[in-house]
Amino acid sequence: MNLYILLLIVVPIVFSVLFMLNNNQKYYKTLSILLCVIAAALSILLTLNGTTSITLSGSMFKLIEGLVLVCEILITIFLFWVSIKHKRWSVLALAVVQTGIAVYSELIVKKPDTLSFNVDKLTLVMLLIINIIGTLIVVFSNGYISEYEHHKQLKNKQKLYYGIICLFLAAMNGLVLSDSLSLVYFFWEITTISSFVLISYNRDEEAYNSGFRALFLNLIGGICFSLGNVLFENNGISTFSELIKHKPGTSAILLAVVLLCIAGFAKSAQFPFQSWLLGAMVAPTPVSALLHSSTMVKAGVYLIVKLSPAYAGTYVGTMVAVFGAFSFLICSIIAMTQQNAKRILAYSTIANLGLIITSAGMGTAIAVSSAIILIIFHAISKALLFLCAGQIEHTIGSRDVEDMGGLIYKAPLLAAITAFGIVSMILPPFGVLVTKWLSIEAAAQNPFVAIFLVLGSAFTTVFWIKWLCTILAYYKDDKECHSTMDLTVSVPLVLLSVMVLATSIFISPIFNSFVSPEVATLLNTKNDLSITHGNVLSNIGSFNDMIIFIIFIVAFIIYFAYKKFKPSKAKIKNVYMCGENNVEDKFSFRAANGVYEKANISNFYLTRVIKEDRVTIVGYIISIAIIISAVIGGII
Repeated sequence: MNLYILLLIVVPIVFSVLFMLNNNQKYYKTLSILLCVIAAALSILLTLNGTTSITLSGSMFKLIEGLVLVCEILITIFLFWVSIKHKRWSVLALAVVQTGIAVYSELIVKKPDTLSFNVDKLTLVMLLIINIIGTLIVVFSNGYISEYEHHKQLKNKQKLYYGIICLFLAAMNGLVLSDSLSLVYFFWEITTISSFVLISYNRDEEAYNSGFRALFLNLIGGICFSLGNVLFENNGISTFSELIKHKPGTSAILLAVVLLCIAGFAKSAQFPFQSWLLGAMVAPTPVSALLHSSTMVKAGVYLIVKLSPAYAGTYVGTMVAVFGAFSFLICSIIAMTQQNAKRILAYSTIANLGLIITSAGMGTAIAVSSAIILIIFHAISKALLFLCAGQIEHTIGSRDVEDMGGLIYKAPLLAAITAFGIVSMILPPFGVLVTKWLSIEAAAQNPFVAIFLVLGSAFTTVFWIKWLCTILAYYKDDKECHSTMDLTVSVPLVLLSVMVLATSIFISPIFNSFVSPEVATLLNTKNDLSITHGNVLSNIGSFNDMIIFIIFIVAFIIYFAYKKFKPSKAKIKNVYMCGENNVEDKFSFRAANGVYEKANISNFYLTRVIKEDRVTIVGYIISIAIIISAVIGGII
């Protein structure tokens, strides 16, 4: 098991170096597939071996500490160099502050002489997400990135692209495997630097602005993390394991917890830090998928879930729950106004991460269970949808949802997979809906949070249904499209679809094997949460058989309905406009005055009612107020 832990960190680094050694497309494809197979196998083998913990001391401790110190110095040099080169003085100022805290921590704060790794059930969940979904995204890149560079007229930089993504995966593996908070922080900062490089991939002004925005906001989170670590170390806490056992008895410890939560908010792009994730849409689609599903943003919610025992039942926990619920609501509202598919996915990601944070903040067994389950289902479905959005853009040349009409006619397989991904976010019996149900059930004792969750769920349904109906609209236009897909594109999409279905079918074994034991450890509750009398979790075991039955029945009905009522090409008619149609433009008609009028749907995206900029300002004000309230609660 120790070997598996080491390999999960080292193997992606080795592949990062290998990717940098050549510049051949077949070479990249071979390495990508090998990385996917090896990383997935290692994570599965570690999962089969179960949980464990490792403590390093002596010469091994000194070796790793030395390597970490050298890497931290290199990170600091990079931050200073890149901020000075591009004259980003705000980033430079934060880098100076972060360096000062690091020097103080290294020279003044007493540190333990051991480093520890801990493989618990939540760690195993994260490792499976990172090393299966994350590496499938790398495979998908082979059929995407060359065409992307050609379309954008970019110089070939795929060496750097693949190398940094592999480094990213290694950092995420290290982050979730580490029990020592100092190691978690080290890998945390590597993900920040890696995301900056990937977001800035296009090397134009827009890309650099987005990259530096991400760097600036995540450096704020990094500073909060480092300050929290200093407070923990001053109180004799250096690992997650010690923190779980040490209930917050002093204001210093609770304040440190709040600071780490703020770091998690920043990494998860919650208000008021959300702009970095929206700006990240400028990056290639696989980068967006990686940031939104299996890495980066999941690191933030992972941290907040791990901290839940430290603030459960406190005022800070209540503020965390309210903060997440508010983010879920306001981002769902804004998502309804978006036509750009990537922005819809970005806002829905922030909203769902807010839902995870809400569940963790409530701190009860059912709520924390919901948070962990949602991490799993959201990662798979959102990775699938982001990759679909990128492939749709290649197919029709647009990210605009309104341009996706008739996709089921132009690219049936791609449209069907996209529709399946959307359905998995909003309809039963898929896991995302089940976890929303659990979260709302957990919020029953906090009506304020419950109302936010109910309203946010309703708004979520609106924007998903609009997108779903558009791609399934069965009409044909004369726009050119590129409907063929490379195997490295289609196979990851199909595999992710299968994973969505499989995890929903086997939600009960997933809960009993991973979620229930982890919640029992975190909250020190009875191990078998699934059979607790009177608890909604008691229904999950028996619910699993019902889910399997429903899925097969629905699939059976859909298949025969499709066979019987499938529209033929001869039955497809142009849209009738209640007047003489224009032969040259089927979306216009002759009005009463004899002039051709263009058909137009007004305010379909509610932009006259909901102004994104105004709602965003409200989001900033309220989210900052909640954070300040949590900090005050931590101090008092």
